[in-house]
Amino acid sequence: MKISYFLIVFIFASTFAFSADPVNPAATENVKKVLKYIIDLKGNGVLTGQQNLADSVTRWTNEVFEITGAYPALLGEDFSYGKEAFKKRQDITKAAIEQWKQGGLVTISWHQVNPDTWDGSVNEGEFSDTQVAMDEGRFRELLQETTAIHKKYIAHIDTIATYLKMLRDSGVVVLWRPYHEMNGSWFWWGAKSDFKSLWKLMYDRFTNYHGLNNLIWVWAPNISNPIAEFYPGDDYVDIVGFDGYPRDVRNWDNEGTLKKELDEMMALSKNKVIALTEVGWLPDLEWMKSKRPEIVWFLCWWTHLTKENTDKAIKQTYHHPYVINREKVNWKSKH
Repeated sequence: MKISYFLIVFIFASTFAFSADPVNPAATENVKKVLKYIIDLKGNGVLTGQQNLADSVTRWTNEVFEITGAYPALLGEDFSYGKEAFKKRQDITKAAIEQWKQGGLVTISWHQVNPDTWDGSVNEGEFSDTQVAMDEGRFRELLQETTAIHKKYIAHIDTIATYLKMLRDSGVVVLWRPYHEMNGSWFWWGAKSDFKSLWKLMYDRFTNYHGLNNLIWVWAPNISNPIAEFYPGDDYVDIVGFDGYPRDVRNWDNEGTLKKELDEMMALSKNKVIALTEVGWLPDLEWMKSKRPEIVWFLCWWTHLTKENTDKAIKQTYHHPYVINREKVNWKSKH
């Protein structure tokens, strides 16, 4: 009887347990430590984050410091587009390495132009080329190894692997957030019935071919759209997040739709944490601390910092006792 009781308890506990192991079995030790540190933040604090423009890779991070006297824990960057994208990426890489040396963390996304619009050179199209539509038929062609568009796509993502390797070789762990807002239709990769295969294609290329073992894979849909059907699965995602700009909303649970979607994201989250991967209005810290301890970071999107938030609100956020700014990031001392 006693054996059966303990067996039942073990099975019950195992059912609700989660793993802090990265999805990449070959992930670096620092990836393992950073991921566990982030997961362990649940209920203990939230990382501050600020996105920058590729044209000025620390412009908005420095703005935060000028207003508050503190640097964000997360440096947010995007590998971008444009005629001199390769130069911007070099600057981003340097800024990311410096952030890492200063004790902070790095998150990077990529507004990839439609592969059909890329001419194969170091120059790329403009932002509008990220929104050039790709129909389902062409998308399926891209996923097939024998097609010309597939080979072009692989060559394109390989250009990004170059910079991620530089970061890997410098020891930098990257919270890598590709194909954001995939559940909307505004980017060429968005609202595709087989989006999961695109995610897995990049994951396989970056992980198994390029050996990019310094990445933490962050999946971030947009609010107010179908969500679960675009989730690549627990074997390909380390952390789930949300992009959303609800006007003048700092406590998302006050909005019925947002509350529902936060709950849906929690159901998908294997490690029971969520990131607010793009916001405009800085979130209510008291709400997150008391009602949504699963939210472990927020990233304010560049100019939205001062467009949607007063200096007073920014100061209050960065000096709140629940936040973790760069000087308080301590993933190294935790292990």
